Amino acid sequence: MQPNETPRRQPGERATIHDVARLANVSPATVSKVLRGLGAVKADSVARIHAAVRELGFRVDPLAANLRRSRRSIVGLIVPDFRNPFFGSMVAHFERLAEGSGYRLVTVSSAEKAEREAAQTEALLDWRVAGIIMVPTDGQPAAEASLVDQKVATVLVDRVPDQTDFDRVGVNNLEASAAVIRELAALGHRRILLAPSHLVQTNMRDRVNGAKRAAEEAGIAGGIEVLASGPDVASASDTMAARFDKGDLPTAIFGLHSPATLAALREVERRGLAMPQDLSVVGFDDIEWMQVTHPPIAAVIQPVQALAEMAWAQLMKRLAEPAEPPYTVEVSCELDFRGSVSSPRA
Repeated sequence: MQPNETPRRQPGERATIHDVARLANVSPATVSKVLRGLGAVKADSVARIHAAVRELGFRVDPLAANLRRSRRSIVGLIVPDFRNPFFGSMVAHFERLAEGSGYRLVTVSSAEKAEREAAQTEALLDWRVAGIIMVPTDGQPAAEASLVDQKVATVLVDRVPDQTDFDRVGVNNLEASAAVIRELAALGHRRILLAPSHLVQTNMRDRVNGAKRAAEEAGIAGGIEVLASGPDVASASDTMAARFDKGDLPTAIFGLHSPATLAALREVERRGLAMPQDLSVVGFDDIEWMQVTHPPIAAVIQPVQALAEMAWAQLMKRLAEPAEPPYTVEVSCELDFRGSVSSPRA
């Protein structure tokens, strides 16, 4: 084949970097430099290379590129649910951090299923990722054995287990929930409903335990009710509606995750209740819409940007110093008591 002649390929056959080099009449090394933005290459050569890439529909094979390099350039991120705004915000921060560090982020969802989390982890490992950042479905990674066997740098975020050999970055759920109960008790609330997703996850258990501890200190332990509401809006809505149907409502609801908070607000609206006069509502996680409702919803604000930045920094440190002992950090949350909370009616 002559230079500048379009290579002949079988239908469905993928163009290679050598095809691009032949069509652009340059070396494969020059093509690689241009595509990676490295080195000084003549402008006319750059133009020919980009034209050849477009004509051939050439795409870089990330796995092959990883295997050729001494440093792998892909980081895997596993979150439980893309529909949850908290995790959506987390993904956006990690994407920014990856781009700023010269890494490509591959993000997948476990859909709140341990078996899917395991399958997604194995798929990322097949990509020869440099490391994995994960919000585990049930605390411990579902594919823990594979992560350990392959010695892949792993950082667990948000739902962190009590004991693990992996790095952990989370918030102080115990203190955040305790602070909410102390505020509610000071306003005169004696009956408070806690609505976690379920009690399998360590962060939910910590939130419930922190709330119970503060309630005991305030002398209202007998007025705490726990309602496992399920992982998503649909299950939380069904569970919350059934609880409202029973009547004998508490004076405050503390949604320990955003689906439960939304479900509580739906029932308040549907049943014609006044908030906060009939029922005070507090949410864990501050979603944008919570600030513009009438009244705005009181919230525990998780520092999602700080969580992402600390987790990313720890992953970079782990890649540089793989033999260091496991690292654990807890970040404090903020509490913003807005118009959805007041003293209960006499």
